[in-house]
Amino acid sequence: MRQAFAWPFGEDYAALRSMVSWKRVGIVMKSAKSVQGSMGPLLESVVDVLKRHEIEPVAAPEPAKLLGAGPGVPVNEMIQSIDLCIVLGGDGTVLAIARKIGKRKIPILGINQGQLGFLTAVAPGEVRTTFAEIFEGQYALRRRERMEVVTWNEEREVDSSLVLNDAVFTNRPDVARLIELETRVDGREVATYRADGLIVSTPTGSTAYNLSASGPILEPGVPAMTLTPICPHTLSVRPVVVADESTVTVEPRGDQAVRLTLDGQVGRTLEPGDLVKITRSAYPVSFVELPESDHFETIRRKLGWASH
Repeated sequence: MRQAFAWPFGEDYAALRSMVSWKRVGIVMKSAKSVQGSMGPLLESVVDVLKRHEIEPVAAPEPAKLLGAGPGVPVNEMIQSIDLCIVLGGDGTVLAIARKIGKRKIPILGINQGQLGFLTAVAPGEVRTTFAEIFEGQYALRRRERMEVVTWNEEREVDSSLVLNDAVFTNRPDVARLIELETRVDGREVATYRADGLIVSTPTGSTAYNLSASGPILEPGVPAMTLTPICPHTLSVRPVVVADESTVTVEPRGDQAVRLTLDGQVGRTLEPGDLVKITRSAYPVSFVELPESDHFETIRRKLGWASH
């Protein structure tokens, strides 16, 4: 049986505690359109800490511009040679970088510049103290599973993507009508959902759109996926949690156009005859966190959950 919770114990963690192999660290950030005035000093703090630990900072174009460090290195080129990626932004920025990292084993360290920031471990005011701990070996890696989402039309593979949060099936944005989605798990029929849509989520994505649609919150290490209908026509229909070793297939029925959106960032309109197959990816993403990080404390703090 696959071990669900692999951190902070075991051989990997013991090795990480003593490793000093991060030699080149990439720095990326959200779009300059949303940059606040404090971003420049924050970037300077990040670079200063890296240099103090004899680590080479590699800035993408946006942070390089603020640092006055030339044109910077395009992200697609940067990820070919870095050992760690520092992301200044919110969860959307992290999701975008995870997509660019693809199958590479590059950990992500997030500094929150967004709103909720479930995937960003460091607050802006804690950069120097937290980074001092991390770059002296006081950290853990949180492995977060991804889904592989493949669209097929008959025997032809149309598209394939790695997804960290969710795959969302909805109607066209200009039409408010129900869609029909025949959904199976390992070939067994779950339901033909008549709803505004369907969310297939990882544990990481369970606190995103899934939660807004009344889906369950899953701990990041739980080996599962959620199937959460959006405003189903039948009130007895409820979210379902399935093992992430399963194969979930979703096939649109009827004549309504269906839009497939991945991680809230990229998408396509499914064509007649398309079938979407969703499985656990062989390429998870690792996030750098302090060892004492607590998922439930994060939920309480970010969402005001169970507060008095």
